[in-house]
Formats: sequence, C-alpha cells, structure tokens
Amino acid sequence: MGRTIKLLLYFFAYQLAFMGVFICGYMIHKGVFEVPQTPDSTYTSLILLAQVLSTAAMGIHLLVGKYVPLDRKTWSYCSSSKVLIASVVFILALGLWTNYLSELADLPNSMQETFEMMMRHPLGIIAIVIMAPIVEELLFRGAIEGYLLRKWKHPAGAIVFSSLVFGLVHGNWVQAPFAFVIGLALGWMYYRTGSLLPGILMHFVNNSTAVLGFLITDNPDATMVSEYGPQGAVWMAVAGAAVTVLCVYLFQKKLITQPAVWHENEVVEDKMDE
Repeated sequence: MGRTIKLLLYFFAYQLAFMGVFICGYMIHKGVFEVPQTPDSTYTSLILLAQVLSTAAMGIHLLVGKYVPLDRKTWSYCSSSKVLIASVVFILALGLWTNYLSELADLPNSMQETFEMMMRHPLGIIAIVIMAPIVEELLFRGAIEGYLLRKWKHPAGAIVFSSLVFGLVHGNWVQAPFAFVIGLALGWMYYRTGSLLPGILMHFVNNSTAVLGFLITDNPDATMVSEYGPQGAVWMAVAGAAVTVLCVYLFQKKLITQPAVWHENEVVEDKMDE
C-alpha cells in the first residue's frame, strides 16, 4: 500500500509541477495574474504540452528508479505474435459490451469538454494515444501490480487492487467503472504473460479507437444506441461479450497455458520500500 501511495504522489506531483510552471510562464508572458476563463490556443497548447512532459517524466522516473524491471521477460512479446493479435481482438471485443453498459448507466461526465479539447489537438492525441498507454502500463501494471504479484500470495488481489486504483485515478464517474474493467483485462494479461507489451498494445488500441471514433463521426456525442439503434447496440454488446469469453479461453488453453512466474527470482528492488 505504501508503495502505491508513494507512486501516485509522484504521478500527481509531476503533473502539478509541469502545469504550474507552464501556467505561471503564460501569465507572466501575458502580464496577467489569473488563469483565463476562455483559454486561447497558446494556453491550450501549453497545458497539453505540460501533460505530455509530466507523463514522460513519470515514465522516466519509473524506469530510472527501477520500479519496473528492464529484463527481457518484461519487454518480450510473449511466445508468439498470436498473443498480440489475440490481445487486439480481446480489447476490441471488451470495448463493445463495456461501452454499452456505460451508456446504460448514464453516469455524469465531468471531463467531457476536456477530452474533446484534447482529441482535437495534436498534443492531446499524443497524450491519449501514445503517452498514456506506455506510462500508465508502466505505473499501474509494471510498478504497482507487478510488485504486488511478487509480494501477495493471491494474484487476483493484486489484479483487482491495481485495477481499482487505475479506475479511481481517472477521476471521472463515467470513466471509472470502464477503466476498472479494462484494468482487470490489462492486469490479467500482465499476470499471464509477465510482459508489458500486450497491455501497452491493448491500451493503445483502446485509446486510439476512442480518438478515431470521435474524429470521424459527425456527432461527437454519438452512442452505440444512436448509431446502431437499440437492437443493434444490444447485439454488438452480446457479440463483444461472447468474443471476450472466447479470447479468455484461447489465452488459457491455447496461447498462454501457464501464467508467468512471479515469486521466484524477484527482480524489482526498491530501497525506499524497505
């Protein structure tokens, strides 16, 4: 628990530090003493650049601090390319039924304007599609879940706990349940393979799909029901759930028949955790 809290504090501290520097620089440049109520293009670019840089700084911190091992096992592509292909199918299928359930729940989206702004800006797209998949997998799977898998007797506890933290950190009611379920899938894949690459690929595909869907649709507020009709949305969700179950079966029985070894030859050492 202490390691998780410490890493989350680092995560938010980097964001606050970079945001603070860029916002103060903007205000000094403009000769004002308050954040603009209607952000101009310069302010928006600076905020998004701060987001990208703070995320990169967190990733570097995790690697330099040896919170995530740099061994071949952690960065291998598993036994074959079939695992990566199945991982893509897995996350796409998962997205169908989780998105449908999210629409049914109709939870408040307190960050809708923020996300729309990010997905319309090149730096925002970089933050969502590239930086988030890499650094969030380093943090929540590699540094937090990986450590717990080595320390706890029951892997399910490590997967659920890291997924819960992953969901809560998103700080948005409409995202939290979806992120939790996605976190379970990503965490389970990390547990089975011992590699971060399948999770990074799945995270990349998930975020890229969301951005592409936003950019190519004529209606940014489009839902599965509005696009495919009530019955069409239900059938897509059912099909997604069926393919999800099939993928889990294939991973366990055909592709990754045994989970990675977590309690022998521990490679993550952090003196600050002693």
